[in-house]
Amino acid sequence: MLRSDFLELLESSPESAQALKDMCRKRLFKKAVKAFSRAKNRGLENDDLIQAFHDADQDRTGYLSHNEVRDIMHKIDPNFPDHEIAALLNYIDFDQDGQCSLQEFKQLFRSFEQRGY
Repeated sequence: MLRSDFLELLESSPESAQALKDMCRKRLFKKAVKAFSRAKNRGLENDDLIQAFHDADQDRTGYLSHNEVRDIMHKIDPNFPDHEIAALLNYIDFDQDGQCSLQEFKQLFRSFEQRGY
């Protein structure tokens, strides 16, 4: 597919464009969490992901806030735009309460495992 065809497709289908953006945001978040976990000499097993979540939860509320997600994302890209962080949090926040719980965090990673990403 040519670039121009791809851009035309995205312009003609806002739903497709949004789905692709969400997929990219989710992949970048996974990459950032991997880097965050490995920086602490951990892997990506379930216990490692739980510990990464708790390490990222700086205020110990049991949830990742916008600022905490930003801190994770800024580990791989200090210029990651704030509006993209808000969109990422909105996507990974399955119950739409404005934050990411441990269950939502684990569910996000299970969805990658199940799909083979």
